[in-house]
Amino acid sequence: MECHSRRLPWSVIPLLSLLAGNADADPTLLERYAGTFLGAGTIVEGPNADSHPVRCRFTILQQGATGLSLQGMCEAYLIVSRSISAYLAWDPRSGRVNGTYTGSRVGTAHLTGQQAAADFDLTIEWPKPLYGDTTAQMKVASLGPDSFRIVVTDRIGVNGPVRATTDLTLLRR
Repeated sequence: MECHSRRLPWSVIPLLSLLAGNADADPTLLERYAGTFLGAGTIVEGPNADSHPVRCRFTILQQGATGLSLQGMCEAYLIVSRSISAYLAWDPRSGRVNGTYTGSRVGTAHLTGQQAAADFDLTIEWPKPLYGDTTAQMKVASLGPDSFRIVVTDRIGVNGPVRATTDLTLLRR
């Protein structure tokens, strides 16, 4: 059941950028993250950036040697749901990550970033302002072979504080 009475920022999906690391460092990295994942955590939504619990289900498929695709659904309060998709690719020579994320209330976002050891530092570029600007930062940290955490931070309001808009932990199912 989809409810469109509330819009969620759903900046959780850029988490897939985690999956596009440098194959020279770990040739099985993409295979390691392909599969089905369940996630839980918090997101903020609305003009007051109110925090809400969220649960997500994702299927991640490897696309050739350097790409991943994701399809999934996130729900808050069991009544608000959003379909999510993403595609990520990496350049094994530079270690750079590029991709797109579809599912935000402001349209398809562009993802760019760089692998830093086992973690990932990423930038989200929204097509329209979200919370007063068009960019957000994401950190992805491996918690073990079958889990990882994504934290997206954004400035809330033009001169407001920077805070977590997504804090999500994903576990292989």
